[in-house]
Amino acid sequence: MEHQALLWFVVACCLCSHGEAQNPGAPRGKKIIIPLPKDASGTDVYPDCNKGKVCLPEAAQCATRKNLQGALQFQNKTYWFNWQSNEGVLRNGKWNWFTARNYCRKRCMDLISFETPGEWDLVTRFMRGAGIDEIWTAGRLCDAEVTGCDAPHYQPLNINGWFWASTLVKMLPTNRPVDGRFVKGVNEWAPTGPKGVPQPDGFTPQGGLGEEPCMAVIGNKWHDVSCHTRRAIVCEDLPPANIQFVRNQNPNVFIP
Repeated sequence: MEHQALLWFVVACCLCSHGEAQNPGAPRGKKIIIPLPKDASGTDVYPDCNKGKVCLPEAAQCATRKNLQGALQFQNKTYWFNWQSNEGVLRNGKWNWFTARNYCRKRCMDLISFETPGEWDLVTRFMRGAGIDEIWTAGRLCDAEVTGCDAPHYQPLNINGWFWASTLVKMLPTNRPVDGRFVKGVNEWAPTGPKGVPQPDGFTPQGGLGEEPCMAVIGNKWHDVSCHTRRAIVCEDLPPANIQFVRNQNPNVFIP
């Protein structure tokens, strides 16, 4: 795995911990606080951990991740598809990129990263079967919010500046085709996007923040998009060393 010197970064979450709504029947000037939805385990569906920091795994949630409705074992990893859940609040859920990562990470998982053709085929097959057109991935642009992105090997950012936030593995250059022999992996950037040019097409000023720094699958292709839009999610296990660390920190909890 190349360029693993990328540092973990902190991303701000745009959601506050509660929503507010006016109640027409209440006295003027009064507000009713509506808590964000929770799943059957009592966990926030759209978590914001420590005011914008990435959530840490929770041993109890890690222990049950393989038993969730919608979980699947593939190539020695657990994957979870929100639209296959038996809970309506999850089955119909729409996350932004930050809350999506947080929901996965509480369970010793993260958003899907397509590092093998098998993963790509599995997920896109499930999306087609369920009529799901859009999901989040762990793809992230190395912009000013991430430490070290001014390094030469990430330039230009629209070609060399993308990585999987779940594993910190640098993605293939966006303009490099995969032939399966000399260039292996997955590289499914859409040939055209809403602006009529190849993806990724978001503007990133020198030393600044990307206009579209998060990556989603839309219409069976990769697109760079704003991190604050909402869509379905697929979670996959964190790297084995990360899960083992949680096991070591919680010896009284069995985490498969």
